[in-house]
Amino acid sequence: MNPQQSVTPVDYLRAVRQRWRLVLLVVALCAGTALGVSLSSEKQYDATAQLLLRGQEPADALFDPGGSAGARDPERALNTEVQLIKIGPTAHLVRRELGLGRTTDELLEQVEVTTSSTSDIVDLQVRDPNPMMAARIANALADAYVQFRVESARERYREAADLAQRQLLALSGPDRRTPEGLELQARRRDLLIAAGLQTGGATVVRRASIPVSAARPRPKLAAAIGIVLGFLLGIAAALALNLIDRRLKDEHQVEQFFGLPILAAIPRPLRRAAAFDDPAQREAYGLLAANLRSAEVGKESSVIMITSPSPADGKTSVTIGAARAYARLGLSVIVIEADLRRPAFGRYTDVSFSAGVTGVLAGGSLANELLWLDADTLLPSEGTDGAIGVLPAGDVPDNPQRTLSDPRMRLVIEIARSMADVVLIDSAPLGTVNDATVLAPLVEAIALVARINQTTRDAARRAMRTVANLDANALGVVVTDAGGGARHEYYAPVPARGAAATPGGSRRAATPTEASTRP
Repeated sequence: MNPQQSVTPVDYLRAVRQRWRLVLLVVALCAGTALGVSLSSEKQYDATAQLLLRGQEPADALFDPGGSAGARDPERALNTEVQLIKIGPTAHLVRRELGLGRTTDELLEQVEVTTSSTSDIVDLQVRDPNPMMAARIANALADAYVQFRVESARERYREAADLAQRQLLALSGPDRRTPEGLELQARRRDLLIAAGLQTGGATVVRRASIPVSAARPRPKLAAAIGIVLGFLLGIAAALALNLIDRRLKDEHQVEQFFGLPILAAIPRPLRRAAAFDDPAQREAYGLLAANLRSAEVGKESSVIMITSPSPADGKTSVTIGAARAYARLGLSVIVIEADLRRPAFGRYTDVSFSAGVTGVLAGGSLANELLWLDADTLLPSEGTDGAIGVLPAGDVPDNPQRTLSDPRMRLVIEIARSMADVVLIDSAPLGTVNDATVLAPLVEAIALVARINQTTRDAARRAMRTVANLDANALGVVVTDAGGGARHEYYAPVPARGAAATPGGSRRAATPTEASTRP
């Protein structure tokens, strides 16, 4: 009888499925927002120039005769060159050359330098709203870097030649013709020649062309990201609402939180005025009567209390529907309206009720107070065959619980048992007042009623705690407002060919859906 507490992945999937409209709405909003922002964003164009960065040049042997400089880490050297491309002086030269109205830092924010792990090629990419300007900046930056490398290399050789010249001048006249002096003269001459031949070790291998299409924004990608993000957010929202919304959403949750089997699932009627005459409802109530009957096998007569965790769960409708189903099975049935706080039987028939339960407890006769109603029309019946005996609540007492605690209530129920095969007692909700706890010891079994999207998980748990404390025999749960689905549609009425409209004029009782409120 203990409701299951564990939550499985299937429960999460069921929660998402129940709120699939919310998920689709969030997906549509996210995708639409992402697409709108993307389409309204300023277009950006990418232009890319490529540089080849070489290692040590032949003339570098003048500085490093042993070749130790060529042994330095190539990756580290390449990363150093990448940093040199992005330093301020190079960008400053480009900004001044092109007359750009932006700072050096703003210009560098447009530049992205990437290297390859398999070659010495460096990609120099520039992003700008103007495609022509993007290409101009990329080419100018590449040229400026090459020129920077050339000037740096030449300056290095000139400084070395000046050093050799100073060393040569430090020698006296005769010493200049010594091998050391001659070597300094040759070294100075070679350095000056090398300075004029320097290329800087960098070459533009591909100049940037004017881009034809924009690199940003990318509406399709933005929409795809919006769909994925919206799907994730939609699922999160559905799960969050599932935690916040405590109402039971389907039969699985009813069974889970009550910890009881489903006796029957009463669907909503296909038409507002159908209710008890709805074929699917008739079938569902027939199943309910059969299940209740099978639970009481071996007993000549049974007394079953029908109650619910909270008001508006539909217990009175279920009581009347079950009574009609019993009558159709050829069983005699008596219904006792023991909900003395909010009597509701009067909403289902135009018959004026008698003193009822309160009158019998005050000294009246059960036989005199019973009203026999036709099971199909809920109108007065001339006999008891195929009819339902109804003992209405009567006048609302000041203290319903004390009234039901009257010892004569047990006698009323026993007399009703002796007169019928089945006695159904419509009791006040378990979670609202204690009236049902007074009646529980007087009955043989309890059937609870839960309405989809009405009964809450907390109410279900409270009701089951009450049932456990009473040590009552809970047969199961009747689900009202259940989704009919394909099985419900199977019973949809199909008019016969050439059949005339159904004649009116037959007097019938008001249906549950026509009542302003539900018990």
